[in-house]
Amino acid sequence: MTLIEGGVTAPKGYRASGTAAGIKSGKDRKDCALIVSDVPAAVAGTFTQNVLRAPSVDWNEQVCA
Repeated sequence: MTLIEGGVTAPKGYRASGTAAGIKSGKDRKDCALIVSDVPAAVAGTFTQNVLRAPSVDWNEQVCA
């Protein structure tokens, strides 16, 4: 793996943000992230194998397939 100076938005055309969605405890703990590519890009994901899965997990897994 090659680390890129400047974080996930170092490559041109990428934007990112994070927020505290209340998934984890702690008032200001950022626990939800969004990374956006302004142009078509390859995508990959890892998903839970737990039987209890939110519909959004299933949707994202289908999008990444």
